[in-house]
Amino acid sequence: MYLALLTAAGLVSLVLATVAWRNRRHPGFGYFAAMELATTWWILCYLGEQLDPARAHIWFTLKFPAIGVVPPSWLLFTLHQMGERPRSRAWWFAYLWPALLLPLVATNDAHRLFFTEVVQRHELVGLNGPLFPLHLLISYLFFLVAAWKLLRDWQRRRRVPSGLLFIGGLIPFAGNVLNEMGKASPAVGAYLVYNPTLPGFAFSALFIGWAVLRYRLLDPRPMARDRLFELMPEAVLVLNDNDVIVDANQAAARLLGMPERDLLGTPWDEAFTAPEWHSIPHGAENTVERHWTRGTASRWLEVQRNNLWDRRGRSVGLLIVARDVSARKQFEQELRAQSYRDRLTGLSNRRYFDDEAARLQSSREFPVTVFAFDLDGLKQVNDRAGHAAGDELLQAMAAFLTQFFRAGDRVIRQGGDEFVVLLPSTGADEAERIRGRLWAALDQFNGTSAVPLRFSTGVSVAADAGDWAAAIKRADERLYEAKREAGAIPV
Repeated sequence: MYLALLTAAGLVSLVLATVAWRNRRHPGFGYFAAMELATTWWILCYLGEQLDPARAHIWFTLKFPAIGVVPPSWLLFTLHQMGERPRSRAWWFAYLWPALLLPLVATNDAHRLFFTEVVQRHELVGLNGPLFPLHLLISYLFFLVAAWKLLRDWQRRRRVPSGLLFIGGLIPFAGNVLNEMGKASPAVGAYLVYNPTLPGFAFSALFIGWAVLRYRLLDPRPMARDRLFELMPEAVLVLNDNDVIVDANQAAARLLGMPERDLLGTPWDEAFTAPEWHSIPHGAENTVERHWTRGTASRWLEVQRNNLWDRRGRSVGLLIVARDVSARKQFEQELRAQSYRDRLTGLSNRRYFDDEAARLQSSREFPVTVFAFDLDGLKQVNDRAGHAAGDELLQAMAAFLTQFFRAGDRVIRQGGDEFVVLLPSTGADEAERIRGRLWAALDQFNGTSAVPLRFSTGVSVAADAGDWAAAIKRADERLYEAKREAGAIPV
C-alpha cells in the first residue's frame, strides 16, 4: 500500500513537472517543473531501494541531488509567484549545494562527513555526520523563507492559491522535521516505521495536484494563448492579483522594448514607470487614453482594462489592451486646430476666443490685459479695389499683430475687421507700456509694407475672473471712443 501511494505520487509529480515545463514562460514555472521532476526522481530512487535490494546503496546515493534541488526550486517558484522575481543571476548558487551532494554522499565511506554510518532498518537510514546539519540548515532556510512569503501574502490578501501553496510546502517540511526528531529521540523514533519525509512529499504532490485541477494554480491565464494572441497589433498584457505581468504578446514586448522572457514576472509599476500609468490597473475608468514616450518615439494609446474571472466568479487578474490611436488623435487635433483657425489670416477665431476665455476665467493667469482692435477703411478698400484687396489688408493686419505681440499672447480675429489680443499675466502698467510702443511699431511696419494699415484700439485689464465681462466691455467702449476721436465714426 505504501509503495503504491508513492508510485501514484511519483506519477502525479511527473505530470505536474510536464505541465509546468510546457508553461515555463510563466514566472517561476521552470523552477516548479524542476522541483516536481526532482520529487519524481526522489520517489523513483526510493522505490529502487525497496524493489532492488542488491543495489539499494546506489539508489540511496542517487536520490540526494534530487533532495537538494527541491528546497531552492520551491523558494524561487514562490518568489516569482509573489511578484518578487530575483533580479540577480547569482541565484544559480542555490543549486551549488545539490550539485555537491552526489560526490559527497558517493564518497561518504571514505570521509564519513555526511553520514557516520548508513544502516538498514525498515529502509536505509543515514546517521547524521558533521556536515548533515549544514544540509538541514540550507534546506530548512529555503522552505521557511518560502513559507513566510506565502503566509504573509495569504494574511494580507486572503489569496487562496497562496494558502494552498503554503500547505503544500508545509507537509513535507513537517515530515522531515519529525524524521530528524526521531533520529534524535528514540522515544519518537519508535513510532516512525518509515521516514515521514517522503510520504510528506507524496501527500504534497497529491495535494498540489488536486489544487492545480481545482484552482488552476499552474494556469494563471484565464484565456488561451494562440497564434492570434501573438499576432495581434494591440499590446496585450495579463496581470495576476499582485499586478505582476504573467503573460504578454509580442506587441507588448515591442512597446516596452523588452524581451518577452524579461517582461513576464515584472510588476506593472516597474514596466510602466510613468506616474500617469500607475493607476490603470485599478483606476476609476476601464478605458483611458495615455501618452507613451520611449526614446524618440511618441504615441497616444487607448488602454482598456478588463477583469478576469474564473468559473466560480472569483477575480484572477486583469487583461489590459493598449491600442495605438496616434493617427486618430492627430486627426482630432488637426480638426480642433482647424475649428479654431481663421482661414484667411491664420489667426485664432471667435470660437477659440470663447473657449480660451472660459479657460482663462478658471486659471491663475490673472490679471489679463485685453486689446480690442478695429481695422479702419476695410469697407472702402473692398468697395474701391475689390475683396481681394480687402483680404490683403486683413492679412497685413494679422501679420502686424503677430509680429508685435509676444509668442504667448493670444491674437484672435473675431470677425470682419475686428481683432482681439489677450495677454495673460499682464497688469495695467505693462499694458500701458505695450500700448505706448504700438504706434511706433505701426509706423515702422507701414514703412516697409505694400499695404499700409490704420486701426483703432481699446485696452482694458481684467483683475480677476469676476471682472472678465466688464473688462471686455471696457475694451470695446474705449475702442469706439478712439474711433470717434479719430473721426472714423460719427460723434
